[in-house]
Amino acid sequence: MSKKFINQVSALLKTAGYQEPFELNPMSGGVNNRVFLAKQSDRIIGVLKQYYHHKEDLRDRLDSEWRFSKFLWDHKIRQIPMPVASDPRNHIALYSYINGNKLIPEKITKDHIDQAIDFYFSMNSFRLSENARLLSDASEACYSLGDHIRLTDRRILKLKKIKGQSKMDIKAREFIDNELLPVWEAVRNATCTSANDRGIPMDEVIPFTNRVLSPSDFGFHNALEDNKGRLFFMDFEYAGWDDPAKTVCDFFCQPAIPVPQHFFPTIIEKIVGELCEPDIQRLRIELLLPVYQIKWCCIVLNEFLPWGRSRRIFMDTASDSEAIKEGQLHTAMDIIQNVSQEL
Repeated sequence: MSKKFINQVSALLKTAGYQEPFELNPMSGGVNNRVFLAKQSDRIIGVLKQYYHHKEDLRDRLDSEWRFSKFLWDHKIRQIPMPVASDPRNHIALYSYINGNKLIPEKITKDHIDQAIDFYFSMNSFRLSENARLLSDASEACYSLGDHIRLTDRRILKLKKIKGQSKMDIKAREFIDNELLPVWEAVRNATCTSANDRGIPMDEVIPFTNRVLSPSDFGFHNALEDNKGRLFFMDFEYAGWDDPAKTVCDFFCQPAIPVPQHFFPTIIEKIVGELCEPDIQRLRIELLLPVYQIKWCCIVLNEFLPWGRSRRIFMDTASDSEAIKEGQLHTAMDIIQNVSQEL
């Protein structure tokens, strides 16, 4: 850690009432941001996040997470880390420490699902409040079926420009050309045809009354469970206003800790039950699920893009580049195989 970084952290901690000395211990698990456990003697101060930023990724991760966390905390939602202090200029922020464990995919239960849904409804019970309207759209928010499809089109277009010459880069290009693109064409055509058959215009924008507050990257990969079985959710750097269909699809499509598919009908019914025209919203979610499976395939393949390397350098994992790429490519292949079987 550079002296400059340590000085920045020291200044931030002073605003939160902590004086030197302190220590920062790197924490594992971060993908986009560097995370440290901040301690003073044997006492934990909190979790310090240093946010990744890049000229090709214009999202202000700190601002999104900080404002969303503050909104939830100010409305007494306590299933999250408390936002303590932030320094937007230097892309760092301090949050309270949650003493918990990551969930295990094979041990996801109905109680976990219920807690996730309760968290979603808790935040949306304040969606009509005055300060909720001050929150921005979630990252890549879409409000029509056409927008969702065009978003995935843009992601695929970026992947077609992979230029690396390593063994894994070549394999990735072959996979994109021979497997991803044909399956995406089939999914896109099927989605458009089904929407037309059911009388849902592709470019019809859902009204504000059907928009929701969403963590965006919502799933059990961004949750910790304490010793009492309580879940705490975190990582709101993409959060904001969004289409409930995207929230549901992201929840089921994120590959890190998959949500068992047999919960899908139950969750849909709970979500659409609070929306206008629930039958249409149910159809929209069902139509968009395969679209979001493809989108998540694209997200997994971000490691092959130039800014993926920049992020690895920031995260000090550049030396593991080929191993990371290989793992991500296998995950993408599994996703496409599953989508193909469902077509």
